[in-house]
Amino acid sequence: MAQSESVRAFKNELRNYRYYIGRAAELEDAIESLYDRLGGVRGVDPSKEPAHVLPNKEMEWKIRDDITRLDLKLTNLRNKIAEIDEILGRIEEPIRTALKLVYIESNKVIMVSSMMYLSPSGLVKRMNREIKKALD
Repeated sequence: MAQSESVRAFKNELRNYRYYIGRAAELEDAIESLYDRLGGVRGVDPSKEPAHVLPNKEMEWKIRDDITRLDLKLTNLRNKIAEIDEILGRIEEPIRTALKLVYIESNKVIMVSSMMYLSPSGLVKRMNREIKKALD
């Protein structure tokens, strides 16, 4: 059975879902560390001035540019994650669970189909049909 390009693309996005979540967490940590570098080291009292400041404004602007660049990447990843979640929300529950197990958790179609009391080909057809319906 030939799949449409949109169904195939969504399945690839589901396969990348874990990567998107992990990469978003990495970017959040990187942005936080850049803000720490920008603010300098503070003592016990955070209201005091930093113990050291950046040696020049050029370095400060480079850090700010890095923060802006990483924040843009983080926003794009969050948008992708939200889009995938929205499309999954339009799919009925048993098929949504099967999609998560097969494409996000990388379980075998045979195992998931036996849990749902369907044949493997029947499960794949239902998943494709539900994805197509959710994308339209």
